[in-house]
Amino acid sequence: MLKRFYEDMTRVLEAQYEQRPRAFTKINIQLAQGFLDAFKEDAKVVWTSYYSFPMELLAAFDVVPFDFEVATNLLPMLDTDGSVQIMSRAEEEGYSTDICSFHRLAMGCQLLGYLPKADLILSSSYFCDGKARINQILASYYGKEAITLDIPNRINKESVAYVTDQLKYITHKIEEAAGQKLDPERLRESIRVSGLARTAYVRLAEIQKEKPFPWNGSTAVNMSIFGNLMAGRPAQERLYQDLVDECRGKLDSGKVAPEQYRVLWLAWFPPQPTNITEIFRKNGVNIVMGELERAFWDEMDERHPWESMALWSLKNPYVGPIEQRLNGIMQLIDEYDIDGVIHFSSDACRHSCAAHHLIADALQKKNIPFLVLEGDMSDKRKYPEDRTRFLLESFIDVMAGRK
Repeated sequence: MLKRFYEDMTRVLEAQYEQRPRAFTKINIQLAQGFLDAFKEDAKVVWTSYYSFPMELLAAFDVVPFDFEVATNLLPMLDTDGSVQIMSRAEEEGYSTDICSFHRLAMGCQLLGYLPKADLILSSSYFCDGKARINQILASYYGKEAITLDIPNRINKESVAYVTDQLKYITHKIEEAAGQKLDPERLRESIRVSGLARTAYVRLAEIQKEKPFPWNGSTAVNMSIFGNLMAGRPAQERLYQDLVDECRGKLDSGKVAPEQYRVLWLAWFPPQPTNITEIFRKNGVNIVMGELERAFWDEMDERHPWESMALWSLKNPYVGPIEQRLNGIMQLIDEYDIDGVIHFSSDACRHSCAAHHLIADALQKKNIPFLVLEGDMSDKRKYPEDRTRFLLESFIDVMAGRK
């Protein structure tokens, strides 16, 4: 079922791209084709988390990365009822509705036989503790090992060495799964092209400071999650540069929608259809930056690939003391001339939600309106449409009162 979904998705997107070449359409084609590759009989498939694992390491091998969260949770974009039925299959097996809908949907797909095989399963300790647990459960279905990359809360010489040692151990596991040894030059090349992509990504972030904002903010937020799939591969830089050129073209032509309010979006944007975009469009609200969109990591050094990948993980906003996350939020508010901050909050996502009060206190001192918007990522049964409209319209009124 999933394979057919991505075959259809690829066909539709390619037709759209032929009619109207757009950079983000090309990115989605790459995403769908990557998922299809995971279903090939001879593929060596490594399940991982695109958004929290240094994908440059996987790019140095002939393996297919697969992220079940991203893969299965594109389904609600087109079929919310069908996605609920799949989640219900997991719920029948005892997976509570308190569990993140991303994971209930993935478990339902597994129980229905929709997922590709796994040769190795990797995850990381930050962002999502649920992902690591579900990985362990899914690994038992395949008789494979589930490995978690453990990221400490402090950046120092010892923590960099600790993460580096883990990455080297994981490399041996990838070698076993892939049936090939790591080529050090190939890893250095992966780090090198990742740096070029980072440069293009920084250019895109600079353009997002323009008024009005020249791109779709919710799309930009989601791309910051799955765009890392291509890290270490030349295609990433080309696609990011295409986005830069496209945004500049819009600005030069003046074909950008009017903008009244500039919003910083924290945590995630739901893939399922919601009324958020419609409310924002009606009221001239633009999501001009997402919390994870900025290049929070330094440029990687091909001479020190292991330490570079370790630091990429350690510098993530969701790692370390809350000050690391708060400092990033405050920096973005100043750089992007933000009128208000919205945190999309799912009860199951403890990593993002635990800091609500601390973020609210910090923003109050800065006199920036803050909204905790509760909802669900993929389960339409737990998305309160009327309440969302009320909260967003009230929040827009608050921003208007401060203009």
